[in-house]
Amino acid sequence: MNFLKKFFVSCMIFSAAANGIYAQSSGQNPAVTAFVQGAKAFSSGEWTSSIFLLRKAVSYPENFNADTWYMLITAEMYAGEYKNAFQDCETYTQNFPESPYDSYVLYHRGRALFCMGEYEKSVLVLSDFCHQYPDHEMYPSALYWIAESFFAAYNYEDAEILYTAVVNDYPDDAKADSAQYRLETIKQAAREEKLLYLLKETGEEYLAAKEEYERQLKLSGIDTTSDARRRILDLQRKNADNERRILELEHEIALLQEKLGDEVAKNSDVKRETTFLLKDLKRKAAETQKLLDEKERGGM
Repeated sequence: MNFLKKFFVSCMIFSAAANGIYAQSSGQNPAVTAFVQGAKAFSSGEWTSSIFLLRKAVSYPENFNADTWYMLITAEMYAGEYKNAFQDCETYTQNFPESPYDSYVLYHRGRALFCMGEYEKSVLVLSDFCHQYPDHEMYPSALYWIAESFFAAYNYEDAEILYTAVVNDYPDDAKADSAQYRLETIKQAAREEKLLYLLKETGEEYLAAKEEYERQLKLSGIDTTSDARRRILDLQRKNADNERRILELEHEIALLQEKLGDEVAKNSDVKRETTFLLKDLKRKAAETQKLLDEKERGGM
């Protein structure tokens, strides 16, 4: 049984014993009352109630100890009160420099920073944790959250290295599946970015063809009808090729986005940029084709 499981089991056992103490004391000692009720709420997973009661408990000197503070920090992390958890980790570190919970408090501190969006600070704290506790049961999770910080900051290269380490070195860890999913996400994102690049390249070719068409229109007054018609037909073919390529790329991107789901859309602007570019290119392609048709009808 790992340390955290032992801690929760201890809380449950203590809660049961504390209920008897509380019943005997008839609620005469407010410090005991607050702690007993907070421990009971904690063991039941009632995080909001346990936070309120445990914070009240630590205000009494009798309860100002590592056990109560660690229980409070853990409840805050489960409740998503990351700012308070981070601040309480600081308080804990200042007052209890050597306790059985030191490593876990350092880990919680790094996790809280990540959840607050402080990715660079989270990397520093969790890297410190990994350096100090390379054999810790939370080491794979720390690697995962460092990778998540890189991922959130669009540093996919470093994130991929750490996700791979979690998958390969800790295949049985709870974070292995999540790390594998992230690896697939990064691969799909890379493919989509490549397609976006190709789409931009196609767009540049289209714009070059349009500029050439406009230049030829200016020169068409001194050309023969057959030469002008030949150039227009050539430009029409190029325009049609570009439109076909745009449609192919649009289809490939749509397939990738369907596989990728909403994750990349939450973490990058690729999807929005792609959609905008596609619409703009299709509009411009239609405008050019219209000009070509009008010119041809004009007897060129």
